[in-house]
Formats: sequence, structure tokens, C-alpha cells
Amino acid sequence: MKKLRTITIVIQRVSITLSVFWAAMVVIQLTSITPKAILSPCERTCNRAEWPRICRYRFVVEKRTFIKSSVDHKSIISDDEPAVGVGAGQFDGSAGNRHHYLVNGKHTGPTLNVCENDFIVIDVENRIPGQSISIHWTGQSQRRTPFMDGVPMITQCPITSFTIFQYKFQADRVGTHLYHGFSSEERNLGLVGALLVHSVYEQTKHPLTRNREEDIVWIISETNGNILFNGRRRMVQYVKPGARYRLRVAYMAPAGRQDCERWLEIEDHRLTVIAVDGNLMEPLLVERIALSDGGRVDFIIQTTGIARDYVIRVVAGENKANGSCGILSQRFQQHGKHALASMFVFRLKYVGPGTAAQRLLENANDALATAAILSEEAVLTGQQKQQQQQRRQLRLGFNSGQTLCDEDFPVDPFRRQQRLEQQVCLLDARANYADGVGGTMENFPLALRDVDRHIKLVLSKRKVEREMLGDQFHEISYSVNGFSFIFPSVLMLPNLANSELKPHLCSNSSGHRQVPRKCHQQADEQCECVHVEHIEAGHRVELVLINEDQDSDHSYHLHGHRFFLLAATRCDKGCARKLDTIRRNFDRPLQRDTIKIARSSLVVLRFIAGNAGLWMLRDLGAQPGWSRGLDVLLSVGGAIDFPENFPSCRNFIGPKYFLI
Repeated sequence: MKKLRTITIVIQRVSITLSVFWAAMVVIQLTSITPKAILSPCERTCNRAEWPRICRYRFVVEKRTFIKSSVDHKSIISDDEPAVGVGAGQFDGSAGNRHHYLVNGKHTGPTLNVCENDFIVIDVENRIPGQSISIHWTGQSQRRTPFMDGVPMITQCPITSFTIFQYKFQADRVGTHLYHGFSSEERNLGLVGALLVHSVYEQTKHPLTRNREEDIVWIISETNGNILFNGRRRMVQYVKPGARYRLRVAYMAPAGRQDCERWLEIEDHRLTVIAVDGNLMEPLLVERIALSDGGRVDFIIQTTGIARDYVIRVVAGENKANGSCGILSQRFQQHGKHALASMFVFRLKYVGPGTAAQRLLENANDALATAAILSEEAVLTGQQKQQQQQRRQLRLGFNSGQTLCDEDFPVDPFRRQQRLEQQVCLLDARANYADGVGGTMENFPLALRDVDRHIKLVLSKRKVEREMLGDQFHEISYSVNGFSFIFPSVLMLPNLANSELKPHLCSNSSGHRQVPRKCHQQADEQCECVHVEHIEAGHRVELVLINEDQDSDHSYHLHGHRFFLLAATRCDKGCARKLDTIRRNFDRPLQRDTIKIARSSLVVLRFIAGNAGLWMLRDLGAQPGWSRGLDVLLSVGGAIDFPENFPSCRNFIGPKYFLI
């Protein structure tokens, strides 16, 4: 009897367990928790209770040559957001016959909107005859999928003409990011688009982004002296009065002009910067923002002015070396700021005049502000009034490209405040960790206060004389630690131990310098090799970049990781000595994945190498090909599950005896 009762209890418990299991399966099957294959678009309100979705897209990439007089502007300009009113455009054909890259028939590809941790599947078809391409996805860690990072001959074979490559990865980094062709020419001439990864925090909890009207994306590029917004030379951005908008801005620098600043301004509007490279920062209210190559800046505007058109300006900065920033700067000097703004017509247009109550409120606020200024000036001395007027003439700007604005970080509070009134640079800004990313609100992550691995990279160049066709020529040779980077002849990621690859590798890792045998006989020339720095998985890395080039700034993008910007200084001589004494900032330093190193200066970065794979420290100024020698590969150890039947690219060496 007791045995029968035990058997009955076991059967009941098994039945209950199976019933609960099948009920759960039915609920999952009938609700939205099951991952879905969603065709473009995949935009929605993010929900923590919802499982990640599978978002599918297809890109067809073409290269076309357009003749200015016969271009059908409407058929090739970007028009992804008709609701925000991008007006009649003019395609960049000022140079006569010029080729451009089209994604799905448009200059500047479509914007991809996904939620954090969604799976992205994109089929990229290359329809360019005789040219291979690859697509890089900025800001994404590619954790567990380093073979989807889009670096030709390193993580994948280039996508050859008339073939398709499918990218498949998880969007795990929130913020404003990009997808673009690997070469600088491709991304500057149209093979670029925005990848927006949304989070529940930014949509529902962030005080500045939760109640916004919508997101506006501007991809600003410059070709042949023409400024383009999303592939257009003319644009009207329609907005509603009395609304809040989040603008996501990315910038593509012109070829060879990494050291020229471009400042973005919106007439009679203050800009509240909230993020750089997708990483949140303490809100910063400014009047203009400096753009840097490959960098992304998010800011908020509040439309509370009079209903009219406001000019959007991209103002040219000055080149420190020769005082000129190319064609745009020359036009700026000849015609002045307002005349230049009319040449490239970018306008912010209010839709509708707004309500009468809103206009009364604006007038009341203006009257109160004027009264406050007059009452303040009544008690000031003559010298104080003069100082205040000078300060009002200063344009407070956020320089997202410069790590520091003057030679040293000012200790004197008055000097520091005076500089902040003119310009805020990266070392002046502070990160916002309120969403729990990166550490607590007050502290730098404790794990990175100590370092396991120091890597120092010295960027240099020299002039090399050549004789050709009976005449003397010279070329500029770039190198990092004496190594001039070249791409390998076999796919590198799955073949690190390949005997065909080893003779071309060079490194400074493990305390000794590894130089290929072919470089031993090249005493007078820099060594061309695949420059790799090896890092153990999980190590805390301090990366120091020293730019010994006295003529040019250099912009870099780190694949697979984000770094903290801890320090920077100028060092015309003796960078090594300054490195020992430089003060590192542990008070909420900014996180980024792009950085510009000014001429004759150094920067100190830190990150945790927790992502196994081959990650490129990419020189963004390489023109027109893949590299000019300033790239470096960071090899982070760890197991990688490579997919089966992944395409491989190798040399073909025929048999010893052929056709015999």
C-alpha cells in the first residue's frame, strides 16, 4: 500500500511538471517572446520583457559615375525620412564626372533602428565590377563573432564582385553608430549609414531623451569642398515648435584633412550634448560642436523660438600648420560665414507658428532675462562690464575632436573657468554612469586603476627619395614603432599559426622585438609587415599613442572595444619623460572608440581586453586604399568558435610538376 502511494505521488508530480512545461511552451509560442525574423524596418519601443528579435536587411552596393549636367537628383539622393521634410536636394556632382557609392540605389544608406541585444542579419551584395568591399560596424563589440567585424584579409575575405556575404551579429552596444565601407574613399563617397541601437533606459528613464519628439540623424561628409548632409548639398529639416529633438550626428573628414576642424552650429539654438561615440556623458550646454572624423555626437535641441527658418552652419576651422583648411576654408574666408551658409543651404524650419500661449510665454521669458541682465549690470564697475561683454562674445563650444585645448590642464580655477567659457575639450567633459554602465556615478571603474599590460605606439613618418623615369621623386612613408603595416596574403583570424603567414608578422610583444627575416636586409627602409600586438584575454591594458609627426593630426578607431581617455599632453620634445609625470584623470573619464592625436602629442587610454579576436587599431586617414602603414592589430587571446564553411582566401601555388 505504501509503495502504491509513493508511485502515485511520483506520477502526480511528473504530470504536474509536464503540464507546467507544456503550458509554458504554449504561452511562449502564442506571445511575442519568441524571436521573430523581421524585415526592415525593425524600429520599435524597447521592452526588457521581450526577447531579442532577429532583424533582417539586404544591401545592394553599386558604384556609379555621374555627369553633373545629366544627373537625376531625385533618383539618387537619400530620402529615408520624408516625415521630417528633407527638402529638394542637389547631388555632389560639382567635379564633373565623379563616382559615388550607392546603397540600395541611394547615396548614404538607410538608417537601421534596433533594440539592445537584437540580432542583425544583413545580406550585402557587391555589384561593383572589379572591386572588392567589406562593411565595418562601428561601436559593436562583435563578442563571439569577431569574424563579422568587416576587416578584409583579417576577419573575412573581401566581398568580391557580384557575390553576397551575410553579416550576422548581436547589437550589444547602445548608442549612435555607423556601418560603412572599410576604405576611407568608400565611406566618404556614400557607402555609409547609421546604425542606431536603442535601450530601455534612454527611451523611458533618461531625463533628456525619454520625452523627445523623435531622433534626427545627420551624417555629414565632405567631398571636393562640398558639405553633404545625408548625401545632400541642400536640406530643410522640419521640426515642430515647442518640442524636444535628439540629433545624432556623425562626421566623415575629407581626404588628408584630419587636422582641420569643422564646427556645427544651429542659428539661435543652444545644443545640449549628451553622448559621444554612443557613450553617455554629463549634459553640456554649448552653442557649437566641433566634429571629428569617425566620431559621433548626440545632442538635444529645444524648439522654443519664433516660427521661421534657422540656418544650420558647418564652419571651417583653421589648420595649425598652414592656416588653411582647403576649399571650404577658402570659400569661408572669401565670402564670410553667412554667405557660405547660403552656398550650402541647410536649414531648420519650424512647421506652424506655435500657439498664442507659447508666444506669450517666450516673450515673458525674454523680458525676464533682459530685466535680470539690466539689474546685474547696474551694480557692476566699468572694468567688470567690459569683462562681461568680452565673455558674452565668446562662443562656448564642445570640441569633441581635441583631447585638450591648451598645453597643460589649468590648475588655477580662474584660468580653467576662462578656458571653459571658450571651449570644452574631451578631458574637461565627464561621463555619465547613471545607467549602471562603466561603474558608479562618482568613481572610475576600480578594475582599471591597475594595469597588466602597457603598450606604447609611436607614430612617425619620413620622406623617401625615389628615382623613376629618370627623375627624382619622393614619397611619404608612415610607420608605428618602425613597422609599416601591410595586409596579409591569407585570411588571418583562423590561420594565426599558418606557416605562410608567420614570415610576414612583426611585433613588440613579450618583451622582445619580432622582425621578419625580409626586413633584416632593409637597414635604410622601414619594415613592411603585419604589425600585431598580443594581449592575454582579460588583461587590463594601458595604450599610449605618441604622435611624433609635427605636421599632421591622426585619427584612430579601435575595433571590438571601448577605451577610457585618461590623459593627454603636447610634447614637442621628450614624450617619454612626460609620460612618467603626466596626471591621469580617474574622475569619470569619457569612454570612446575613436580618438584624434594632435601633432607632437600623446594620449593615454585604458581598456579591458575581454573580447577574444583580432581587433584593428584603425588609422582613419588612409587614402585611398586600405592602409598607409599606421594600422596595428591587437590580438586578444581566447577560444573562438569559427563557423563551418566560412569562406577562405589564399594564395594559389600550383603543383611542383604541372601538365606533365
